[in-house]
Amino acid sequence: MSSDRRPLEQGLANVSKKKAKKSTQRRGVTLDDVREIALSMPEVTETTAYGMPAFKAGGKRFAGQPVARPDVHPNSLGVHLPFEERDRLIASRPDVYYLTDHYAPYPAVLARLSNLRRSELRELLAAAWRTAMEGTSVKRKTRRSVADLRPAGRR
Repeated sequence: MSSDRRPLEQGLANVSKKKAKKSTQRRGVTLDDVREIALSMPEVTETTAYGMPAFKAGGKRFAGQPVARPDVHPNSLGVHLPFEERDRLIASRPDVYYLTDHYAPYPAVLARLSNLRRSELRELLAAAWRTAMEGTSVKRKTRRSVADLRPAGRR
C-alpha cells in the first residue's frame, strides 16, 4: 500500500514546488523600480509634482506618480510622450496603458505598473527621457547610454 502512495505523494510534492515557484515570481513593477531605473539615466533628478514623486530630465518632468483620483488606477505611473506614441501604446496594450478625461488633452499616458514588466518599464522611461531631452546638448552626449537601456534585441 505504501508503494501505491509514493508516486502520488511525489506528484503532489512536485505540484507544490511548481506552485511555490509561481508564487515567488513577481508580476508587475513598483514605484521603487521606477525610481531605480529613472535615477540610473543621465541628468535625472527626483522631485515632486502636486505632492507626488516625479522625475525630471534636464529640468523637464518626464514621469511621475499621478495624483489619486477616482478614475486613476492605484499603482499607476504617468509618463510624458508624444500623442502618436501614446495612442500606439494604448492600442497595443490596453491592459497596461490608459487615459482618463483629465489626461486626454496632454501628451502623456498612464501605465498600470502591476501589468508592466520591468523591461517594458525600462523602454517606456527611456522613450519619455528622450522626449524630455529633445533639443538639449545632454541628449547628444548621452544618446548611446540611454539606448543601452533597451533590451538587446531592440537596438
